[in-house]
Amino acid sequence: MISNRVNPPPPCPRVFPILIGLGILLFIITIITNTKDSTYLERVSSILKYPISSSGFSKQLSDYDLNEYSVKTHKGYVTMNELNEKVFKLLGYEIEKPTLPVPTLRMINEPTCDIIFSEWYRVSQEPQPVDPPKRIPSGDMDAFLLFGYVASGSWYVNDKNSAKGQKPQLWDKVSELMEYPKDKLADLAYHIESASIFHAMDTYRLDNMTGVVIGSMKPWVEVMALRHGAKNILTVEYNKLNIEEKFKDRMSSIFPVDFAKNYKDYVEKFDFAVSFSSIEHSGLARYGDPIDPIGDLREMLKIKCILKKGGKDSILRNTELILCCLGLLFLGFPLGTDALQYNAHRIYGPIRLAMMLYGFEWLDTFSGTDEKPFELNSKLLHSKGILGMTQHTLVLRKL
Repeated sequence: MISNRVNPPPPCPRVFPILIGLGILLFIITIITNTKDSTYLERVSSILKYPISSSGFSKQLSDYDLNEYSVKTHKGYVTMNELNEKVFKLLGYEIEKPTLPVPTLRMINEPTCDIIFSEWYRVSQEPQPVDPPKRIPSGDMDAFLLFGYVASGSWYVNDKNSAKGQKPQLWDKVSELMEYPKDKLADLAYHIESASIFHAMDTYRLDNMTGVVIGSMKPWVEVMALRHGAKNILTVEYNKLNIEEKFKDRMSSIFPVDFAKNYKDYVEKFDFAVSFSSIEHSGLARYGDPIDPIGDLREMLKIKCILKKGGKDSILRNTELILCCLGLLFLGFPLGTDALQYNAHRIYGPIRLAMMLYGFEWLDTFSGTDEKPFELNSKLLHSKGILGMTQHTLVLRKL
């Protein structure tokens, strides 16, 4: 007869060596997996960071607990501490202050202008495919999507070789454009949204200033700057521009590669810079530019190098006190919840926008519907939903 026993007999002694062996094997697998993860993160991080030019160090925030602050992503709300450890530090940044709608960052090892331009030039000389890739290159998914914190969508555009791609227009008709009313001039680009540049320049005048425009297929931005008092404008553009003869003493252009080669001629030379619907494409190869997951961040650091140090003064004009600044950047690109619609453009939310704004003070935000600035808060920033976006003009000043 078999009876129920409260205490079963101990397992066979021969089982113990097997259990010990399995435990050791599991331990080894865990170490190998963690090592592979660490090696992978180091590899991706090396793609996203500049060579170290100084002995930078990470600061310990004593006044803030980053776990108490969150920003919205396509995953939902994520703490700033998580983003600090899993995104920002891997790209060489860290949170300095948990501001909203985007955190304020510092660079742990800020590269010199020589490194910034030499690295850009190095990337520009790497072999590129005949046509822009239709998908994010294999192995670079985390680099482009910031380790999964950036939403992904598909939108392919070939403006490099396609007959239907965008090409420079109206550069020989600047005289006509100078007579256009504001709305008609804005219609040359994005209708209402483009007028935000005009409104920003109404408040931050450019009288007798020298400026640079980053990326421009039609000279509507240049014309707006000239009409707001700019003295000279240099446009950095991948395409050859046929500028109207009458304006060649005030307008000129240069290819990005030549600009990088001769960057020392332009360090802290410009009073202001403008870029509208251009930088968000950098590094996506849409226009034949090099494939580069930090192409847009490189552009912002280049702009920081060539702008004069920011200054502020108030001047009296027509009985009205106007704020006038040096070292200004008028910046317009898609704003919303962080996303990448490859290869069309990036959408800037609290994660990537925070890195873009490094080294600048955010002065104001202008829309195309109102002449006065407005406050871009978190609710407005995310109001269009995932992959939704709007374009405003941010007015920044170099710190």
